[in-house]
Amino acid sequence: MIMKERVLVVGANGFIGKHLINELISNEIPVTAIIKNNSDTAKLKKLGCYNIIRTNNFNDSAVIRQLLISGPKYIINCAWEKNNKNILLPVENTQILIELLKLTEAINCEGFINIGTYEEYGFYKENISENSSVSPKTEFGKLKYAHCLLLFEIAKSSNLKACHIRLSEAYSVNKPDEFIFNKLIKNISKGISNNIKTTNKKIDYIFVSDICRGIIQLIENGASGIFNIGTGESFPNKDLINMIVKQTHSNYKNDLLPDDFKNFTLNINKIYNQTGWKPSITIWDGISMLIQEEKFKNPNTFDDFTKTIRSLYK
Repeated sequence: MIMKERVLVVGANGFIGKHLINELISNEIPVTAIIKNNSDTAKLKKLGCYNIIRTNNFNDSAVIRQLLISGPKYIINCAWEKNNKNILLPVENTQILIELLKLTEAINCEGFINIGTYEEYGFYKENISENSSVSPKTEFGKLKYAHCLLLFEIAKSSNLKACHIRLSEAYSVNKPDEFIFNKLIKNISKGISNNIKTTNKKIDYIFVSDICRGIIQLIENGASGIFNIGTGESFPNKDLINMIVKQTHSNYKNDLLPDDFKNFTLNINKIYNQTGWKPSITIWDGISMLIQEEKFKNPNTFDDFTKTIRSLYK
């Protein structure tokens, strides 16, 4: 596939979806965004995305006609439904996947990429590979694994290039909201002295821009199968917190709870061997950028920050 053909991003207003749209546009790859009927388009238009479809029905005949004209070659499913209490909606999310796979066939797409999670493995250890056994323990992990099985079962009968990517813990400048280091940096910048309690776990954190570049590399190489996307590295929370304290000249005191044994890294040899992709932003670089973004928050924009990130791997 020549990587100037159109890509369709579903759930384009979400955490990964918005960053992926930005990365595709920055690489001059034509992109169409699908969002819900009641979703705001302002953020997408600010990124330069104007080919936007609002729909709650992926198999609406008008949607299919519009996509047959623009002819996207890949669909990337970033949609993920929760209710207003932040509880997963298994039926709704499964219906979305099935409807998107029907849409893929209806508009003659070549490939489909689905977003999964490291929680599908169901255990924590270093160097988890795609060949490791899978026994998810969380509801999130179980549902994503079920979708993985469903995706490949349907793909077999439709000659579809299907990828299911298992992400390590993703973060960016100010997302997700529960990201411990974002909270800490914001508290320090506001002069809030109360400590944030955390365990001294070691987690494979990956910056969202690296995820987006990995997805693009999978498409460019026509890949199919299950792929881990992480950094392949993890460091104790204590070390990362100490770095923040030193860089911000803070009086913050570590208040670590007993270790919950959530220590893991994802093996990323498979995606590297097949596409040449590897992450460019270490957690140390990422935290430094979070600190700088908080320090110079007012004059900086999302576009300026993205340019800074991209300059790291040029």
